[in-house]
Amino acid sequence: MKIVYSPQAREDLREIRDYIAQILKNPLAAKNITDKIIKSIHLLSDQPHLGIDVAEKTGRATDYRCLFSGNYGVFYIPRNEIIEVIRILDLRTDYMRTIFSD
Repeated sequence: MKIVYSPQAREDLREIRDYIAQILKNPLAAKNITDKIIKSIHLLSDQPHLGIDVAEKTGRATDYRCLFSGNYGVFYIPRNEIIEVIRILDLRTDYMRTIFSD
């Protein structure tokens, strides 16, 4: 299956990289963490239901699934021939509020 990123997911990934590289002053960790997230996402092309069903876990109606990668959650929707990555969020924040306020 083909993987496509929403503009917001691309921005999320940039923000994660920039925060770790510039604010935390650790460019090597920034590269390693973003590479790990991207590798996790690529697993979805062969296993589109690898992540958890968000509706099942929260009781809220949604098509989102969530794949965990370290401290980050990749929120995505498996569609017919594509995996659409919607958001990539730090799980140490109120990420559910972010997901359901979009």
